[in-house]
Amino acid sequence: MKLVSVQCHEVVVPIHEGRVNSAEYGPAVFDETPKIILEAQTDQGIVGLGETPRGVSEATVRTALGRLAGVDLERVCFQEPPLLDLSANDMFAHEHPQRPNRLTERFFGNLSDWGVHALLLDLLGKKLGVPVHVLLGGAYRDRVKVDYWMGRMTPADSARVCRAAKKLGYRGVKCKCALEDDNVERAEAVRDVCGVDFKMTFDANMRFYRPGEALPMLRRLAAVGNIGCVEDPFPRDHLDWFRLLRDQGIVPVALHTGYNATFLEAVRLGACDFVNLTDLPWNVRAAGSVAWLAGLPSWHGSGVDLGILEALCVHVCAATKSMTRPSDIFGRALRQHNLITDALPVADGAVAVPQGPGLGVELDRTPLDRYTKRRFIVKLA
Repeated sequence: MKLVSVQCHEVVVPIHEGRVNSAEYGPAVFDETPKIILEAQTDQGIVGLGETPRGVSEATVRTALGRLAGVDLERVCFQEPPLLDLSANDMFAHEHPQRPNRLTERFFGNLSDWGVHALLLDLLGKKLGVPVHVLLGGAYRDRVKVDYWMGRMTPADSARVCRAAKKLGYRGVKCKCALEDDNVERAEAVRDVCGVDFKMTFDANMRFYRPGEALPMLRRLAAVGNIGCVEDPFPRDHLDWFRLLRDQGIVPVALHTGYNATFLEAVRLGACDFVNLTDLPWNVRAAGSVAWLAGLPSWHGSGVDLGILEALCVHVCAATKSMTRPSDIFGRALRQHNLITDALPVADGAVAVPQGPGLGVELDRTPLDRYTKRRFIVKLA
């Protein structure tokens, strides 16, 4: 099976107003950054879908797809497809040197190629007639826990958004925050409208700064009773501060990372209770296996994406043993559409794992046309 051409739709799907940040924190801007929807045709008539992360350029997509021209996709090492352009790399520019070096001994994790990985998995799954989670080793679960997501909000806005999220079927929320925010009051407001069982993940993006500054607030935050964990409270180059906070026993501590040395060091130090993994599917599976051995429940992170990447994340969650925590992978309640026909509905805090071949989702043409800003074709045969 070989690629013939890929139709690329550059899309911008806006958010619904009032669902990300309160006015005093400024408007959300991530939804203004384009994504590229990939729609591939193969020489066997199979159509595959992919979706890039935000901000991936046309040149990056063309480079990744161009390296698959003429390649039998059933013979590719899907764990590490040859997508990167190393032509400007002094060590690896010559792909077939007289004295070859072992390129596969190096780690070239590149999240910008996430969309092409999704495309390849969708095509292979459709070729074999199996869902993507089968390609990843099989599903440990047929429903994947998911949480709602919001940015920095006032207590009143947080309560409003979480009340609506609970009605939509969510059982928790991940919220962006900083030490300067009204975090305790925010948790109290959500608890009062959703109850203590509606758990909150406070993702500081390293903006709780230092343990000495954060500990007083965290003690008051924990006393509210609805805190699931705090994520990335401090800079990730201070994993000893993560460990210090964990040793206090105030709140569970989560680290957002990928399959890398930081993750392994966090395991060695015992720096976290949970781990949020965002990486290419193979790397998430590998890191998830290490997390399982280390006794660390995990979840899958995202970039508030559209339906194709959401579906891929659901398959990865299903096939990763340690992913028992709710994943923040759903943007459909924030964006005006997720561009797929099956909305992957949330019920009782979870979504059913697609069972159709490949990713198990299809494009919804009407909103795709509405939100497409331009199109280009990559011809490969």
